[in-house]
Amino acid sequence: MSAPAVLDVEHIIDRNGVGRLQRRVLLICFGVLIVDGIDTTMSGYLGPALIADWGIPKAALGPVVTSGLVGLALGSLIAGPLADRFGRRRVIMCSLIFFGLFSAASALASGVASFSALRVLTGIGLGASMPNAATLVAEYAPRARRGVMMTFMYCGFTLGAAVGGYLTSFLIASASWRLALVAGGALPIAFAGVVFLALPESPKFLARRGGRAGELTAVLNQIEPGCVSGGSGAARFILVEDHTGGGAPVRALLSPRYRLGTVTVWAGFLAAFFTVYLMNSWLPILMSDVGFSLIQVATIGFLLQFGGTVGNIAIGFVMDKAGMHRTIIVSTICAGGMLIAIAAAPRSVLAIGTLIFVLGIFTNSLAVAFPVLAAAFYPTAMRATGTSWATGVARIGAIGGAATGTVLVALGLDYKAVFLTLLVPVAVGILAASINSRVRH
Repeated sequence: MSAPAVLDVEHIIDRNGVGRLQRRVLLICFGVLIVDGIDTTMSGYLGPALIADWGIPKAALGPVVTSGLVGLALGSLIAGPLADRFGRRRVIMCSLIFFGLFSAASALASGVASFSALRVLTGIGLGASMPNAATLVAEYAPRARRGVMMTFMYCGFTLGAAVGGYLTSFLIASASWRLALVAGGALPIAFAGVVFLALPESPKFLARRGGRAGELTAVLNQIEPGCVSGGSGAARFILVEDHTGGGAPVRALLSPRYRLGTVTVWAGFLAAFFTVYLMNSWLPILMSDVGFSLIQVATIGFLLQFGGTVGNIAIGFVMDKAGMHRTIIVSTICAGGMLIAIAAAPRSVLAIGTLIFVLGIFTNSLAVAFPVLAAAFYPTAMRATGTSWATGVARIGAIGGAATGTVLVALGLDYKAVFLTLLVPVAVGILAASINSRVRH
């Protein structure tokens, strides 16, 4: 009897193009990020309505803005190890249901304390879904197309954030902020059904875990028809890549082999999220203070997210062609230049909106470039953990950005001073990417 064929799962994926199965995975994960973007952005647009309804000052919104981000950080840290143990698909599906239920429950809040507590729980589900969707796309993508596929997936978040601004504003104006939260909760619960019915598990996870050869055979034969013949028992599946050598991928992130790369990914990712979430959380209020109407504020917010969508698509192609580190460094420098330009611009919707659009191209694309870098840096055994912990640490930057915005607004600083403050995390991002480019593991 002949020995079973030995098949390298990663080689099968890399030698094929982006087929129907990969496109389905990409579109479903794109949808997950749309839902995430809608709910994540909602809090910023609820702010003026909560101030009016509860009769509180702007500074009192600090816990409302930061509470969801705390949950996002916790969810990211928890979900990676769970996904490396139980699978990416299962964690994504459960997280959608979890954050949908608590988003809807937030509509029952009667004050800042109860609203903030429910937003922490909502954030845990949100934080679990995004990094695992990124991991799943990375593990289905051929190496030559990984950057494009992952950054396209993250366009779902900016699209959802842009739609979320208009949707939230419309529901508040036509009904109430409570209805906006109920709608934001119904969407992820409904989309969890799509994940259950149509999203397959990662082939690399299946190969590493073992015991599900039939499922892996079906996935690989969809990627390359006929590559596994004679049934699942006629082949042995392997992954030719680095291994952590132990059962604790969280600890391995800071092992000597990975320590410097991990710290620099964390620092750059944290700086990018600090910038993005300070703008996402406080831009509506800062622009309202200038005297712009609710529709004008929503339009400026839309331009920020639309610019991010354009940047996400572009940066994927550029990273695949010019290299990840060079692209990140140049984009970060351009983001710094745009911050200075906005601070010097006249106070008009046209001028600020145009510059915000260009800023979004660079800042939001950086927020997706670092998870692409993380997914490429870590092997399968610790990829979900590495990506989700990087995202979790970045959420600390998001909390810091939102909290810093609270302080700056309380001090009475206008949008020009706030934008110039963001030159500090920009400098951190440039330094982190420069050091990471020299890391080898």
